[in-house]
Amino acid sequence: MKALLSKGLYGGAFVLLSLSLPLFTACSSDDSAESTNGESGGIATGAATSGHFFLDAAADDGTEYILQNTSVTDGDLNISCNIKELPTSPYTWVFKDSYAVGVSYQQQYAGLGYCVKLTDETKPFEQIGQFQVNDRFTTYGFIDDMFVTSVSGQTRGDRTDIAVFDFWSLDDSGVKLLRSKSRYTTDIAGDGQQATFSGIVDNGDGTFLTAMIKSDHKDDGSNAQGGSIGTVKYPDSCWVVKMDTALNIKAVYGDDRISYACGQFRSQTLNSIYKADDGNVYVFSNSYESTSTLPAGALRIKKGADGFDKDYYFNIQSELGGYKFRRVWPITGSKFLLELYDDKTPTSTGDARNYAVIDMETKSHVDVTGLPDKLNITSGQTTGDVPMVHDGKIYIPITQRGGYAALYNVDPNTGVATKGITVTGAASIRSVGYLK
Repeated sequence: MKALLSKGLYGGAFVLLSLSLPLFTACSSDDSAESTNGESGGIATGAATSGHFFLDAAADDGTEYILQNTSVTDGDLNISCNIKELPTSPYTWVFKDSYAVGVSYQQQYAGLGYCVKLTDETKPFEQIGQFQVNDRFTTYGFIDDMFVTSVSGQTRGDRTDIAVFDFWSLDDSGVKLLRSKSRYTTDIAGDGQQATFSGIVDNGDGTFLTAMIKSDHKDDGSNAQGGSIGTVKYPDSCWVVKMDTALNIKAVYGDDRISYACGQFRSQTLNSIYKADDGNVYVFSNSYESTSTLPAGALRIKKGADGFDKDYYFNIQSELGGYKFRRVWPITGSKFLLELYDDKTPTSTGDARNYAVIDMETKSHVDVTGLPDKLNITSGQTTGDVPMVHDGKIYIPITQRGGYAALYNVDPNTGVATKGITVTGAASIRSVGYLK
């Protein structure tokens, strides 16, 4: 069974099961975990019954568990000291204040979700409830206190270009669907193409920004699940749409200095548009599209501006010596963490086991050093292993071949990584977060 939500979701109407079952009791610090990697079971040196830190750890068989701890730098954990075995896998998690919420895509079936809350740092997380997501999701984010999920390319009758946005409330009674809105996406940019949306950036005024990937229609309407990104006719352009929560389009921004702003893993879209601490929005393109002639790079939308900053362009691929990035996360100030592909010509399932900290203001970077050799890293092959940023530090889940999953804490100024806690019995740490 498995965990909840963080990166790349599938949204939709859901049925709240309103569970209030007790969480599992954590084992004591002298309990041992059964070996899952051919090693003898280790001893947990910290009890997973208290603290602000949330971890989703997965065993070799894919079963995911919620763990809780007071630190991510000291006091190793044991996967048997979990407080909850999750009902499916894999989950993607997001964290907001005291809540951790997640969903798991279930192919043609309704997705499953889960929610827990920190009520007292000396006690295990409170189980808020399990819920069901009836539609797929490909992007997500928060607008004010609403959690928003979205999927594009849905079918209805003979239309295959429908984008659905679901708006959810989050409180102690559960995750509840407030409303579902949909709109047709053909011809938003005036060229007959349909749109797939990726990323949600809250403007704080009832509107939000999302990147738009223009493509041909992928399905003919016979596929009940719809389609997402079809053939991209115009790969050398980037588009961002400004909408309100009624899905009225307020503005469309286009630029031909970078390709579309969306990372991809198989059919999953990966968020590539984020707001920095100063309110400026950075729009990243990893030039994933094979027909694009443009390097991986970034543009900027200044705080309060209604369009791209014509004086700002960052050729990130050149700065990184020809390598492209798969995923990106904000750190602090104008710094972002990039997950780099192993190869200069990546594929949809290519490994990404290198990292760099990039400063969007100075247009410079530092490589992350101190991690195991990439050929000995088994993580970075899927959309799990999602890092956390806390108190200006980066915490990256890394699994070394023949070992258990660990967290490496990284100084964003130097890029130097040092090993933090290990989770004995864990094949991977899919996600980590801080609840407050």
